[in-house]
Order: sequence, then structure tokens, then C-alpha cells
Amino acid sequence: MPNVMLSLRPAKSEQSQRCGVCDADFIPAEDSGSRVLSLKVAAQEALTGVLCGGCASKWAHGSTVTLKTVPLPPAKPA
Repeated sequence: MPNVMLSLRPAKSEQSQRCGVCDADFIPAEDSGSRVLSLKVAAQEALTGVLCGGCASKWAHGSTVTLKTVPLPPAKPA
């Protein structure tokens, strides 16, 4: 099995989004608990999904969740 890179980090959104697990709506001005989960397997495009604070907490404490994912946008040149 290839190495898998997994990242869960806080992310402030500039646009309205929905949780990839429970479909909760995020309002950028009020959102302080969302997290972006990224999964990268060698030689494959990374997938990412937004988790609300509640779903991120459930997952981090051992609950299994099903995340609707989207491809990561291309990296911006430095």
C-alpha cells in the first residue's frame, strides 16, 4: 500500500460552503470552526473536503464519517 498524506487544518472561507459530511451551511463572517481535510496518495490528485467543527470533532474522536470530496485547486506560483 502506498504512503498516504492526510491533513486536517483550520480554514477560513471567503465564500459560502457546505459541510462535506452533514451538509451544514457555512457563513464566512460567522464561521470559526470549519476544517479542510486533504488526502493525498502518491501519484494521484489530492482530494479535499470541508468539515464543520462538529463533524471534524466526531471524526477526530474516532467516529467514521463519509466525506463528499472535491479536487484541490492547482497550487499558485510563488
